[in-house]
Amino acid sequence: MKVTIPKSWDSITIDKFPIIYDLLNDSNLDKIDKEIRILSVLSDLPVHEIEKISLESLKELIKAVNFIFTMNFPKPKEVFKHNDIWWHVNYDITKLSAGDFISLSNFTKDEDTIVQNLTEIASIFIKPYKRKWFKFKPIEIETIEHIKTMKVGIIYPLCVFFCNLIVNLRPDIETYLEKENQKAKETVMKLMNEQTKKNT
Repeated sequence: MKVTIPKSWDSITIDKFPIIYDLLNDSNLDKIDKEIRILSVLSDLPVHEIEKISLESLKELIKAVNFIFTMNFPKPKEVFKHNDIWWHVNYDITKLSAGDFISLSNFTKDEDTIVQNLTEIASIFIKPYKRKWFKFKPIEIETIEHIKTMKVGIIYPLCVFFCNLIVNLRPDIETYLEKENQKAKETVMKLMNEQTKKNT
């Protein structure tokens, strides 16, 4: 049986990363069982099919996917093409909306939360564009569905970059959200006072 497996993170879609991450961190699995399950995920074959492979072939496959265990990734990109769409990365966190800050706060509570929400985190910073003549114009599309099919080699380095940034900025984000909450309360109180005056 021929088993086709990716040779780098650039060949693995981001939707598989949380499964691989969970397997790598599962202390209940012994080394060989963990490797077989990871090969199953990477090859899209059921575990029982991988278990039928000869020991020599299995060793070669495990050696070929050693990059999974080293977790080495390329540097983050600023612009890249995927599904015939140009994607631009916003590295300026000050341009995020209050809603984006709230979402990031929820998506970056701990390492497990970050891994499970890589697609959502990426969608905050990565925006789709179409090239028209010599300019790029933003377009409205279902971003999440496109990001799910992007490769780990592109998305993971971006998410690591932004998550490190978020950890350092978390106190500022929390202060910002508290201020926004206070402003909203003051606006509501003002409206209620004005309504009370009108009724008396």
